Amino acid sequence: MIAPCDFPGWLADLRDQADVLAPAGFFVLVPALMVSATRDALRGSGIAYGSQDCAAEAEGITGETPASHLAESGCSYVMIGHHQRRQALGEDDHTAARKATRAAEAGLTPVLCTGETDRIAPADAAERVTTQVRPVLGQLPAAAPLVVLYEPLWASRERRAADADHVAVVERALEVLSTGRPGPVRILYGGAVAAGTWKAMRQGTRLDGLALGRAGIDAAVRRTVIEEILADPPVRGEAERAPLP
Repeated sequence: MIAPCDFPGWLADLRDQADVLAPAGFFVLVPALMVSATRDALRGSGIAYGSQDCAAEAEGITGETPASHLAESGCSYVMIGHHQRRQALGEDDHTAARKATRAAEAGLTPVLCTGETDRIAPADAAERVTTQVRPVLGQLPAAAPLVVLYEPLWASRERRAADADHVAVVERALEVLSTGRPGPVRILYGGAVAAGTWKAMRQGTRLDGLALGRAGIDAAVRRTVIEEILADPPVRGEAERAPLP
């Protein structure tokens, strides 16, 4: 998520919507510098929060934020493997696996970003995404929870969410990949999410929620999307499974 210019005002808006956000299991991921402000603003609201990245190494590296520090600051989640970090910094699936492991060791739930860059056939997209997830599952402790965020970049560029049929193929491949794993794997969709996206995705998918991205900045859109999810909750039904910005 791109942090809004009026960050304190945005946090205040989130708190004002806590009556809807908290029951939906909403959580927010912010830059590490803004974790403390987020903690203070959302304290007691029932809204969870986390950071947009963490260090890949167990030992501290100057300028990097260890997962243990995020946990000490009250974070519950940390984003791993965002496409911008992959493209700009050369991070790969094995970097993501190390970061996910550090997150789990600190008691955080990693939110693994996945997805294809260009529009391709659903089966090819599923292969690409499972290739991204497999190294993480290979290193992550078996009982540790994982959130997989499927975000096809072409959908964001086209400003139109992927079809539910396309997402369903990717989702089913992820379910097969994680079958038999004791730790829960939740699957979210992100990419041009807007009002009506959840209703469309309910036709043929078993998603656990949505990632709002830019839509999470707009209070009216945010409320609309979350109310749609609350009105027709995920079929797997755990209260924690819901949208994040």
